[in-house]
Amino acid sequence: MSVSEALEGVAVSIADPAVVPPPRREAAISQAVGVVALLIAGLQPVILGALEHEGRLSTAQIGLAATVELMALGVACGLAAALLKPTRIRLKMMLACLLHAGAMLATTLVSGVGVIAVRAAAGACAGVMLWLAIGVIARSVRPERASGVFVTVQTFAQLVLAAALPALVMGRWGVNGALTCLAAISVIAAFASLAGPDRFAPLPRHEGGERLDVPSMGGLAAVFLWMAFIVALWVYLEPLAAQAGLSPREAGLAIALALGLQVLGGAAATLVGDRVPPARMLIAVGALNALILTTLLGGPGRGVFVACVAAFGFLWLFALPFQTLLLIRIDPTRRASMQLGAAQLLGSSAGPLAASLVVGEGPVRRALVLSMTCLALAVALISFLAARGAVSSGAGSRDRPSSRFPR
Repeated sequence: MSVSEALEGVAVSIADPAVVPPPRREAAISQAVGVVALLIAGLQPVILGALEHEGRLSTAQIGLAATVELMALGVACGLAAALLKPTRIRLKMMLACLLHAGAMLATTLVSGVGVIAVRAAAGACAGVMLWLAIGVIARSVRPERASGVFVTVQTFAQLVLAAALPALVMGRWGVNGALTCLAAISVIAAFASLAGPDRFAPLPRHEGGERLDVPSMGGLAAVFLWMAFIVALWVYLEPLAAQAGLSPREAGLAIALALGLQVLGGAAATLVGDRVPPARMLIAVGALNALILTTLLGGPGRGVFVACVAAFGFLWLFALPFQTLLLIRIDPTRRASMQLGAAQLLGSSAGPLAASLVVGEGPVRRALVLSMTCLALAVALISFLAARGAVSSGAGSRDRPSSRFPR
C-alpha cells in the first residue's frame, strides 16, 4: 500500500463517525478491562493445576473446566457484540467486572463440578468485559496497531502474574490467595471502567441488514480454524518435547521461551502495521507454521525442537493483529471484527478438545496432524477469499471490490 492510499484510508475512517476512535484515555481503560478479562487464559495452568493439587479438581476435570470457561468467554463475547447496545457502557462494564470478581471469590468455596460451573460463570462475565476492548479496537483508525498493543500487553500481564502468584501468594495462601488477588484486580477494573467510554457510535449497517454476509462468515471461520491449530499444538507441547528428548525442566524452559517471544511477536506486528496486505501476510505466516509442523512431525532433535517452539510462539501473536485487519478489509462496516474475540476463543477451546479426541490413547503426533489440518483449512479459506475479491485493498475503505458471494 502506498502512503497516499494509507492516508486516504485514515481520512475515511476519521470522516466516518461510526469509526471515530474514543479518546486515548478511554481507549486505554477499555483495553485494560479486556486484558483483565483474558488474564485467566494464561493463568489456567497455574490456577487449575493448583486446584487439582489441593484435591478440589480431578485430572479429567481440569481439561473440562478450562474448555468450559473459554467457551463461555467466547460465546458471551459474541452475544454481547450481537445483542448489547453500545450505550450506558460504564454501568454494564462495572456490573460485569464485579460479577467476574464474585465468580473468582466463589471459586474459593467450591470443588469438583462446582468449580466447573463457577468458571463457566466467570467466562461469561469476562466475555462481556472483552466486548468493550474489541469495540474500541474495531473503531480504531489503526485497528491492527491497537490489536497488536492489546495482545502484547495481555500476554505480558499473563507472564507477570504466572510468575508472581506462585512465588509471592500461593506458597503462603494457596490457590485461594491467587483467586482473591484476581478478584481484587477485577474490582479495580470495575471502578476504572467508570472513567472509560459510556457509549460508542453505532457501526454502519450492511446493505442486506444486520446479518453478516458469506465472506465475513468465511473470514471468521478462518480465524476459528487458525486458533484451533495453535492451541491444539500448544496443549501437547510438553509430551512432544519429551519425545524430542527434552527433560521436564528443559521443556518448561522451551515453553517459557515461546511465551517470551509471543510478546515480541505482538510488538513486531504493531511495527509492520498495514504495510503488507493482511491476507498475504497471514498466508506467509501460515506457510512458516506449516514448515514448523512438518519439522515437528519428522521427529527433530532437541535443539531443532526448541527452535521450532520459539518460532511458533513468535508467529502466534504476530498473526493476531492481521486477523483483525483481515476482517475489516472483508467487512468495512467492522461488524465482523466485533465477532473476532468469539471466533478466536471458540477456536482456542475447540482445538484442544478435538485434539484430545483424536489422540485418545494413541500417539501424541496425531495432535500435530489435526493441527496441520486446521491450519491448511484456515489458509485455504483466506486464499479463497482473497482470490475472489472479498478482501478490499484499502484499510478503512467503505467500498468493497465486487464479489460473487451473495449478500
